[in-house]
Amino acid sequence: MNNSINIKFKKLCKKAVVPTKAHVTDAGFDLTATTKIVTDRYIEYGTGLAMEIPTGYVGFLFANSRVSKYDLDLANAVGVIDSK
Repeated sequence: MNNSINIKFKKLCKKAVVPTKAHVTDAGFDLTATTKIVTDRYIEYGTGLAMEIPTGYVGFLFANSRVSKYDLDLANAVGVIDSK
């Protein structure tokens, strides 16, 4: 039984990094920030990627455990990427 799905993605800039898993046993993929916008209210990071989540699925963005070293947190604790 094959439980894999294909997620289409496109690099929007040359600096964009293809999502990878650090370990074969990882449940999710690591994203790399390519841009950073700092305001007086928040810091916004961009990946330079566009993704197409298949219908019936959802993508979740969670802060990596290393983020705790920098007193940063996702504004609503988790990011959601809906299909279409």
